[in-house]
Amino acid sequence: MNTLNWIRSDIYDEMENAAKGKLRMIPGLWIDGKTYWMKNGFKELFPEDKLSVYIKEENIHSKISFFKCFITNHEDKPRKVKLLIQHKHEYSSREHLSFISPAENVIFHMADSKVFLVNGQMDGKKMTECSIQPYWNLYSDQIWKCRNKGILKYHPMAKGNALSIYAFSIGFGGKETAEAESWIISGDSKTELLQYNQLLLKKRTSISI
Repeated sequence: MNTLNWIRSDIYDEMENAAKGKLRMIPGLWIDGKTYWMKNGFKELFPEDKLSVYIKEENIHSKISFFKCFITNHEDKPRKVKLLIQHKHEYSSREHLSFISPAENVIFHMADSKVFLVNGQMDGKKMTECSIQPYWNLYSDQIWKCRNKGILKYHPMAKGNALSIYAFSIGFGGKETAEAESWIISGDSKTELLQYNQLLLKKRTSISI
């Protein structure tokens, strides 16, 4: 191996190792059959649809990434939209496993020796609509069972390069803001992750752990 290739390989290995163990949250919206993903940050205005989304991350524990999501309708009339929460690994691997756990009503992502639990709630209502999808379904807009109605295609499990998506339905009565919460818990033990998850569900943003 020549020097240039060795340097490239070394840099690649560092980037790969740095990305391992990370799960990325990407918010999005479903609006009248159209899907938008916020790839450039946690604040975005959709002027044509008169909607805006703002995501605020709060530091509450070293093992928890906690997000508050604010969705504002700027149009003075009732309408229905969906908040979409996507999670995917920054480092892709065929050995990753992602699945929905109906018993606990959560989603698990397993990567190497790490386990991630993702969940959320809106107005005290737990996550009910979710799916595990291969990456290419997202890019080809094949995540929907019925895109016009905003119904996700249900898949409970996938191995390899997959992502999870869950959705909250929002019914606006006019100009108002809806609020949701989303979180990622990382660790080595399923029991520990479920304990933190229960604390978040019970105490919401006022927890002290």
